[in-house]
Amino acid sequence: MDQGAAAVWAAGIGVGGVVITAGMGWYAARKGAAAQIEAAHRSAAAQVDAVLAGVQAQFSAQRQEAMWQVRREAYTAFLGQVEAVRVAVVDLSHFCGEAIDTMSRAGSAAPDLDTPRDQLAQTYKDLWLRDSALRLSVNLEEAERAEQLRLSVMQAVEDVNVLVDMIYANHQFRAARRRSATSIDELHEDIVEWTRNSREYLGSASQEP
Repeated sequence: MDQGAAAVWAAGIGVGGVVITAGMGWYAARKGAAAQIEAAHRSAAAQVDAVLAGVQAQFSAQRQEAMWQVRREAYTAFLGQVEAVRVAVVDLSHFCGEAIDTMSRAGSAAPDLDTPRDQLAQTYKDLWLRDSALRLSVNLEEAERAEQLRLSVMQAVEDVNVLVDMIYANHQFRAARRRSATSIDELHEDIVEWTRNSREYLGSASQEP
């Protein structure tokens, strides 16, 4: 091989080496860039997951708080209406007592018992609405406790109404008066117990995760 041909081959080898070296550098750079992109994707995904988890936790806490508020309002409304009925029962019972005292005096007319009786009937009717709202907000156990309290209210209402009928009929109203007084006392005790249990239930519900 003459010197000219050797020079051409040397130049070709040199150019090939440069091309190969450049190609290897480009591949390495591309591979590094791909790794950086993949790392960026993983980092972004982790950040998105963290944000979503935070939003979900916040939403869950807000939802839990909203549900607790609904329960609390339902309990408060129900208990308030139970107390309203109890007061109406006590008021009618007092009017009955006045009627009995008046009837014991000759020539005296019995006081009007129809007006407070009608007021009691309307107050008791409103309790049904509160009871329905409460049932939608609590579990089965709490709904059953509310039902027991409502039955106690109903018993007090029925007994005082029987007392009114006995007074109007002037027949055995003393026994009816004792039954009414007993049911009023039992209702008061049931309200106290139900309120205590409900306070404990709401306290535990507010601490649920």
